[in-house]
Amino acid sequence: MKGLVVTSDKKIELVPDIPMPVIGAYEALVKTECCMICNGTDMEIIRGGLPETPNFPLMLGHESAGRVVAVGDKVTTYQIGDRVIRASLPDNEKYYSAWGGFAEYGVVVDSAAMRRDGLENRSGLTQQVVKKEITSVQASLMITLKETCSAIKRAGIQEKDGVLIVGDGPVGLCFLSNLKLLGIENVMMLGNRKSSLEVAKRLGAVDVFWNKDAMEKARLKETYGGRVTIYLDNVGSTDTIGQGMDFVAADGKIVVYGLGTGSNLQLDLTDMRNFSLQFVQWPIEECEMLTHDLVSEGILSGKIKTDELVTHQFLLEEYEEGFAVIREKRALKVALLFE
Repeated sequence: MKGLVVTSDKKIELVPDIPMPVIGAYEALVKTECCMICNGTDMEIIRGGLPETPNFPLMLGHESAGRVVAVGDKVTTYQIGDRVIRASLPDNEKYYSAWGGFAEYGVVVDSAAMRRDGLENRSGLTQQVVKKEITSVQASLMITLKETCSAIKRAGIQEKDGVLIVGDGPVGLCFLSNLKLLGIENVMMLGNRKSSLEVAKRLGAVDVFWNKDAMEKARLKETYGGRVTIYLDNVGSTDTIGQGMDFVAADGKIVVYGLGTGSNLQLDLTDMRNFSLQFVQWPIEECEMLTHDLVSEGILSGKIKTDELVTHQFLLEEYEEGFAVIREKRALKVALLFE
């Protein structure tokens, strides 16, 4: 079957020879309809910078949505025709797995059926059925929305908090969408792209600041310096984490979602002794699973404006253009469609 792989020399290719998966008793076969490009993890994998995916060539993609076309004998959670998210592929004789969501077919695991039979498999917890009114593109977007929503809950962000989101890419905007959905109104954003900041205004940010304008940054520091209870860092570099100390209130929290820290972090703690630092860089399956219905209702009610977040759609064969618009920062979320 065809799909996108990252070669040993870190190039993306559409190949025709990914082995077809064979499902087990607790698994279902999924025909992929759509897979989003992840601006963070996918791009980090392509650069060879993600420790969890060290081996190449590999099958790319973890934000897939598709239809169940076959089920194993012991499957009870999935039925043929269900639209599901997060189907993946294991390593095979040709390619390693970086989840493999950009392949024509993938596999979901019925973790609930396994648990009933005394077995354990956490990988299937976030492979969930979506409501029939949700499109394949919206379903694919749900993965980023659920990851960020679960990060908000893990960080314990409350309605009373003042939140400064750092980073105006799709992850930052998904955080903003979820914060508003959860009734957290006092949300600001600092970002590098004027177009994204305009989207943030439409999504309900109470204030936005352009990082490339010294006067804007001065206004941000004057207005919110030492007053932010949650500094939400979607970049995750040493610089952006350190910058948080200029804004976080006494007993406030710096929450790091971005993957920019690398393997080491060194912070200057001069005059800064009363803050919390929490990393939520990787989803926890049980936490993400519990946000499924909340995010679904947010989409169906129109409270989460998916059309603002998904800016480009291409056919899978047009993948080069899809990755180009991300690299050139002309896109937020990009969907690659299989039909």
